[in-house]
Amino acid sequence: MSNVAIFPKLAEVQPDQALEQARRIRALHEIISRPDLSFEQQIDATLKLGCELLGTEIGKVGRQDPSKNASEFLNTIVLSDSPARRGLVLPLDKTFCNVTFNAPQALAISHVAESDFKDHPAAHFLGIQSYIGCSINVHGKKFGTVNFSNRTPVKKPFTRADVDFVNLIGSWISVMMERQLEAEELRKSKEVAEAANLAKSEFLANMSHEIRTPLTAIIGYSEMLREANRAGDNIEHEIESIIRAGGHLQRIINDILDLSKIEAGELVIEDIEVSTAHVMHDVESIFGARAREKGLAFDVHYEFPLPRNVVTDPTRLKQILFNLLSNALKFTERGGVSMTVGYENEAKLLRFEVADTGIGMTEQEISRLFKPFSQADSSTTRKYGGTGLGLCIARQLAQKLGGNVTVSSLKGVGSKFEVRVAVGDADLSDMVTRVEDMRVDSSSTAIEATANCVRGRVLVVEDSPDNQDLIAKHLIRAGATVEVVDNGKMAVEKALARPYDLILMDVQMPVMDGLTATRILRGAGYTQPIVHITANALKEDRNRCLAAGSNDYLTKPLDLRNFYRVLVENLEPNE
Repeated sequence: MSNVAIFPKLAEVQPDQALEQARRIRALHEIISRPDLSFEQQIDATLKLGCELLGTEIGKVGRQDPSKNASEFLNTIVLSDSPARRGLVLPLDKTFCNVTFNAPQALAISHVAESDFKDHPAAHFLGIQSYIGCSINVHGKKFGTVNFSNRTPVKKPFTRADVDFVNLIGSWISVMMERQLEAEELRKSKEVAEAANLAKSEFLANMSHEIRTPLTAIIGYSEMLREANRAGDNIEHEIESIIRAGGHLQRIINDILDLSKIEAGELVIEDIEVSTAHVMHDVESIFGARAREKGLAFDVHYEFPLPRNVVTDPTRLKQILFNLLSNALKFTERGGVSMTVGYENEAKLLRFEVADTGIGMTEQEISRLFKPFSQADSSTTRKYGGTGLGLCIARQLAQKLGGNVTVSSLKGVGSKFEVRVAVGDADLSDMVTRVEDMRVDSSSTAIEATANCVRGRVLVVEDSPDNQDLIAKHLIRAGATVEVVDNGKMAVEKALARPYDLILMDVQMPVMDGLTATRILRGAGYTQPIVHITANALKEDRNRCLAAGSNDYLTKPLDLRNFYRVLVENLEPNE
């Protein structure tokens, strides 16, 4: 006769058994309602109660993972010399837990040797001769089992009341585990939120410092320029200070906007063929000069062969390198900075290495390095300044370019950052093998701002009086005749009455915006050049301007080289 009992095949509960069951439930309730016991202590006490009431020597709660064939003991109570212990992991297929975990109902075996499970691996592998258990479900998914077992048959065969009691224990553990997981998730969420709030508070305090510092110079020196009898040398110094502080302020704002675009998934990456030599030349020309100003060495090394041209987003690639090199120079007081470039043909990656002899970092400091709004430590922020966004942006940009940024460092010795970006299949027949081939003609192709270089009538459409005045002065200096209006509606009226040689059109304006005005003009057959000047600097903003009918697009603050390029391309030369 089989001693296997799978609920509900057991006999109905008798009246005396019902009374005993009531006592069991009261005993269980006393344990699980004790506020002085933790959840783990309540489970242990429950397992001990189960062993005593069911006549078994081992009680355990386990987690089963069929994909790994693993059965892990989470909680154990052993009333004998059994080796069962917390943390033990056994092959799942050699345990009765495997049957319980996969069965829809509880499993009870009073005497294994006389049951259908006499040849089960658990009978030989573990020497188990009696077993009762049920599965545990957490949030609707199988999690594990709670079971009680003996290495000898139980003195009294398991009854339906025993199975009901084990099922009750399993249900209670399932509910409590769900609550524990929810509480743990809530705790972790709270910790994450508190850490995020702390980081943001520190970031805002740092941003206040970073923004107010250049503003102090901008406002202060601007007020000085209003004073009478200023010496010529002092004026030059004050103007340079204003320009330098303005550039610093713009970089801070760009960092914040870039991180916002990255986190919102709005950053657009372009694939453009670019000369490797030109990328290196642009970086070297800027940071070589900065290093010399600081009295540091700046060396560039090439690991040949290198592809002559690569496909990537050159703007974002240079932004990554600029961020890393700016950091290297900032944190290096003596020695120097070096940059090495190489090509990994098998992986199709361009590799850059930026090394310095600066302050270096500990492993703990490195762990915080690529998190937004943080630097190695707060003293770093106080001493060296910065937003704490540069390296975070550099890594995320590198990942968007198909690569990554990694770092190794030694405190007090220096740091080395490695950047890898995907560049597609390079033309192996056009590889550079000599330093001479990496040289770029340094003669500038930039259009210089010269007085009276163009002639023509220009309509400036801009609602800001300060910007109106600034743009008009640049135009007059270049030789153009200027008219200014405050909004798109006035621009349409003016342009349709008398065509201009060039319209410089702001986008966001009252009454009528620049895009609407451009569409109306194009719809009316206006063919003269229209160039938008806007503070909206995303690629999609440029696309919207071009789709509305503009010929070109300039961003604020004005890049004078691009500004004069637009004038030369759209107005007659003043010969």
